[in-house]
Amino acid sequence: MKSEMSGGPDGAMEPSRRRTVLAGMAAGGPGAAFDAVRLQKLFFLVDREIPHLMGGPRFDYKPHHFGPFDEAVYDEVHGLIASGDVSVDTTFRCPLSVLTDSGVASGARILEQMPEGASKYMKRAARWILTTPFRPMLAGIYGQYPDMAVNSLLPFAPKPHVRSTFNQLTSSFVSGMGRVLDLFGTLNGPRSALDGEAVDALATYDDWCAVGADIEEAMSTLGAAGQAS
Repeated sequence: MKSEMSGGPDGAMEPSRRRTVLAGMAAGGPGAAFDAVRLQKLFFLVDREIPHLMGGPRFDYKPHHFGPFDEAVYDEVHGLIASGDVSVDTTFRCPLSVLTDSGVASGARILEQMPEGASKYMKRAARWILTTPFRPMLAGIYGQYPDMAVNSLLPFAPKPHVRSTFNQLTSSFVSGMGRVLDLFGTLNGPRSALDGEAVDALATYDDWCAVGADIEEAMSTLGAAGQAS
């Protein structure tokens, strides 16, 4: 993969946005698989927590129904798919992005070139994002960054318009299914070329993956409680 590094004010090398995404995925360790929701949250944390080490922030996150979202994250993932550094596993409800062997090697090299504080933070953040269930993960982000909770549909950030917004979300999801289910297939043109409706469909896709993760977590908790009784 072509090197794209720029010098920072202290002489440290700062990765480009795409290389930041590659390094962040590599920070998850061998075989790490990221769904769309976790990709969004990982690079939000990198943007907010260590921008001074990354030449950032790199993205323009906005508060969505289930936390921070920027469709530009997908630009970089698609670029990495095209370069052969990322593959997509569509076995599960929400497609999972996984580094290929070349992506793992490239990501590891980028992590080594980063300031030590940046690479250590990325590894901690990736581990937390990958191992924390959705609801506590989002609660932690909201607690630290309440500006990202203003449009939340979750109970710990209630809004008067939650029910009507949720109904609109459901309608949007049904009408956009043809596109969002093929997120990593035919939708591999630049995201900047998409119109507002398509961008909304991508955000809705994230939302529904998040809803699924939340329901799955609740069912797992219920099942454990039933076995204990």
